[in-house]
Amino acid sequence: MKKPGPQYLKTMVETASPVRNIIALYEKCLLHLGSARESLVAGDIAPKTESLRKAMDILFYLDSALDGAEPEVAQSLHDTYQMILAQLSMANSENSVEALGLAEKWLAGLLGAWQGVVSGGGTQGQEKLNF
Repeated sequence: MKKPGPQYLKTMVETASPVRNIIALYEKCLLHLGSARESLVAGDIAPKTESLRKAMDILFYLDSALDGAEPEVAQSLHDTYQMILAQLSMANSENSVEALGLAEKWLAGLLGAWQGVVSGGGTQGQEKLNF
């Protein structure tokens, strides 16, 4: 299957709702964590580190984009991102599969919650939040 061109991807991101962009970022982050897991298990340190760096970059971006208009939600997400980042740091420095697994579990939970917002299972109006 042919990959979409850069212009198509740019248009897709620019026209998607904020929540759909968050979901895409979570999915990409989880892909990087999967790659990090494969590299960690194989003992390939450089690819593991690169995959973790990319995942952490996404989390730093998501954390910096939190909107103060909903302080309770933003603080909760900030705290969760910080816990995930701490686990990824441990996964990197200690080659900990367990820490990586915990980070993946928490991120997958967040992804599921945001997917619930899009499918109507979450809080009404949340798709309009500015992240």
